[in-house]
Amino acid sequence: MTVPDHELRRAYNGYYRAAPETEDVELTHVGPGTACGEYLRRFWHPVCLSSQLTDLPLALRVMGEDLVAFRDRSGDIGVLHRHCSHRRASLEYGVIAEHGIRCCYHGWLFAVDGTILETPGEPADSPIRDTLCHGAYPAREYRGLVFAYFGPPDGVPDFPVYDTLDMPDNEMVPYAIDMPCNWLQVNENPMDPFHAVFLHTRATGVQFKQSWEATGVVDWHWMPGRAGVFVTDTRRWEQFLWTRTAELYPPNFAQPTDFNQDASGEVFFNRPCASKWIVPVDNTACRLIAWRHFNAMIGGTPDYDSIGVNKVDFVGQTGTERTTEDRRRVPGDYEAQVGQGPITVHSQERLGQTDTGVAMLRGLLRREIRAVAAGEEPRRASPGADNRIATYSGDFVVSVPRDVKDPEQQQRDFGRALAAILIDTLGLPFTQRQAEVKNRLQALQHN
Repeated sequence: MTVPDHELRRAYNGYYRAAPETEDVELTHVGPGTACGEYLRRFWHPVCLSSQLTDLPLALRVMGEDLVAFRDRSGDIGVLHRHCSHRRASLEYGVIAEHGIRCCYHGWLFAVDGTILETPGEPADSPIRDTLCHGAYPAREYRGLVFAYFGPPDGVPDFPVYDTLDMPDNEMVPYAIDMPCNWLQVNENPMDPFHAVFLHTRATGVQFKQSWEATGVVDWHWMPGRAGVFVTDTRRWEQFLWTRTAELYPPNFAQPTDFNQDASGEVFFNRPCASKWIVPVDNTACRLIAWRHFNAMIGGTPDYDSIGVNKVDFVGQTGTERTTEDRRRVPGDYEAQVGQGPITVHSQERLGQTDTGVAMLRGLLRREIRAVAAGEEPRRASPGADNRIATYSGDFVVSVPRDVKDPEQQQRDFGRALAAILIDTLGLPFTQRQAEVKNRLQALQHN
């Protein structure tokens, strides 16, 4: 039913708000043949950790498809449709062979590209091997994660390597977290810097550092060519201006800043603490697959026992690390995102100015989804220097005297100047860009 605005403004108006609503299908439904699913399938996605590929096949569900992943004895990785092309037995119970995987039911042998290598029991001149190919997807391994491409086989894009995935003296520890909710409500989190102030500090106590309680002056910026969105969140903390930058490369790659940063001393481009993808499982579940970074900028020593499948070394990220009571008393990102329900209903939201980034991201995804539906190629980030995609995420803490007349405008000017520097230096190799950003910030600091 249509509810008049004046009824929605009434106290005790639950009756009027209880009308059933439907989800935004264009952005949330991800199965084969859906508009969003077709868009997502034009990109490489991580599907599991390398460590999960043992001597047994691994059952997976990705974008509404039941799959099996395995490493055959020769070392090749396969990501195949889970049910055998013969009689639909599950290859989760298949036998890993020297080359490919053999169905347990009748022994058919499938190569990692879906080619049927053997059909035991069939006549020697059976045409099946020459006329049928099992469903399979291109797969590759990179730094402890397994990736697959689910789109048209004649349009496989280059595998994207972001600059932060190839930093010097950087240890990357893979992890994955299962989340029983739609991919979009998790994917939007980096575009909402204000949640860090309230969810992680003011509402339920300090989860990371006390300095996170400072409210920043926030701007959202289009990446050149609208390849994505990045945020500058500039805060005043004691004698410092502290800008946190976060980014989202569509459809689902993001990098959070260091959760241990306390803005107690100057830093000029400390890079992210993690690099992550939000991969849809189906319409009502997703999987966060990522690396934790450990290096001189971030600091710390990895606790390998605390990072892996459904575990990571900072609070509020999984539904298994704490008791239900603890999660209710101190909710984290997991609770805030999963608590929206299996698929949040956008028509029941009331977005404000602080949600500008969320609105920008939804609009960008919607345009890209429609472009793919019209037969166009989606926009992808282009590699630059060193054949790497330059990124924006990081922390910048610079000693700057407070402008007592207009401190808010000072924060805004600093954040916008930093954004311009980050864009202007995109073409430089990683180490050179780090140095140039620092030089320009120091020049800005003393003007």
